[in-house]
Amino acid sequence: MNYFELDCIPSIKEHSEILIVKLGELGFESFLETELGFKGYVQQELFTETVKGQLLDLHRQFQFKEHLKLIPDENWNQEWEKNFSPINVDNLCYICASFHPPVSGFRYTVVVNPKMSFGTGHHETTALVVSQLLKLDLKGKRVCDMGCGTGILGILSSKMDAQSVLAIDTDQWAVENSLENIDTNKVTGIVVKKGDVQQLAGNSFHVILANINRNVLLSDMEQYVRSLTKEGILIVSGFFDMDAPRIKAKAEDLGLEMLEDSYKNKWAMLCLVKKI
Repeated sequence: MNYFELDCIPSIKEHSEILIVKLGELGFESFLETELGFKGYVQQELFTETVKGQLLDLHRQFQFKEHLKLIPDENWNQEWEKNFSPINVDNLCYICASFHPPVSGFRYTVVVNPKMSFGTGHHETTALVVSQLLKLDLKGKRVCDMGCGTGILGILSSKMDAQSVLAIDTDQWAVENSLENIDTNKVTGIVVKKGDVQQLAGNSFHVILANINRNVLLSDMEQYVRSLTKEGILIVSGFFDMDAPRIKAKAEDLGLEMLEDSYKNKWAMLCLVKKI
């Protein structure tokens, strides 16, 4: 079966997640993050003139650069696999796909087959959150992963002996992909729900992870704080370094204190603690 590969570079990086959802509705069945955007794959027979017209409409709406090429059937798996290289995070966590050979010497190994969802570790924000998460003691802790994507952060939390993990995403593709990756990693104690911040109501967590985007974080941070235990940790990412001061100010208004921040290629991560 032949596939078309769409190499997409959005003019606004945060549009990547929206475009993935839109392209998924058009028949694209798997996606891989790249340094500047993502690559999407669709079966040749499904890439009809109607789909091409809808793709053009998306281009007008979101203004992205694109390169389209046909991948013959015999090269499909090879093409997909070469675009997803394993990731080493701080020599502690090895993130790979199921087709990668096992590697020893890491405290944690997370196997992620991304399909329709972001969260392979290649994107700066995921790597920043993973690096910060590795510094925490999660044993016996209740963890929430908002915007779980592939489920990578929740899976790592489980491997770090978290008592329980609630993973939440608004995208049904992400929910299904998270469940598949949880099964692949043979971890337990993770519940995956489709929804938004309302899913936090009535729950209490020691750690909340929110790798989403600036606007959602600013809108939902008050609920995050309500759902944190005293001395609870909130790790946020998904925004640019220029937006960090605004996120920090909102956090301080809600009684959170900065523990640590880090930056990579203009992306930011903040680690905060609830003191009141």
